[in-house]
Amino acid sequence: MTLTELDKKILKVLLDDARLPLAEIAATLNEPASTVRGRLRRLEASGVIAGYQPILNPKELGYDIQAVVLIQRDTNGQIQSIMPHLANIPNVIRLIHPLGNIDGLITVWARNIDDLATIINKINDVPGVIRTETLVVLNDKQFPPPLGDLW
Repeated sequence: MTLTELDKKILKVLLDDARLPLAEIAATLNEPASTVRGRLRRLEASGVIAGYQPILNPKELGYDIQAVVLIQRDTNGQIQSIMPHLANIPNVIRLIHPLGNIDGLITVWARNIDDLATIINKINDVPGVIRTETLVVLNDKQFPPPLGDLW
């Protein structure tokens, strides 16, 4: 999809605050609300805007440990058959299937070290997983997606 200058301006506003009411977005951009509404619908329908969701703070919910678990599978195991098992493990919040020597990256949140050990044991019990390595996250900063020359 080719983005217009107005589309780009709308996306910039939403990246700053996706909860802004339509009227405020329109006023910020000095555009009629009907025009902004139509553009938003088009951006949503095309998949450029994939959705809106709250960003929860796991630490405020009692999850004090974030970890990234690297997995390696056996030579017979297909990562596609392993992923559904991993998705069913509580506290697994992200699964990434990268290229390279690591077959999967799993982000987990745990309440404490014992909880983390339980999660890692469940990951190790998944058929096809032969090795894991756990990295405890000390700091995590998320940035907006790289939109490069869009702006």
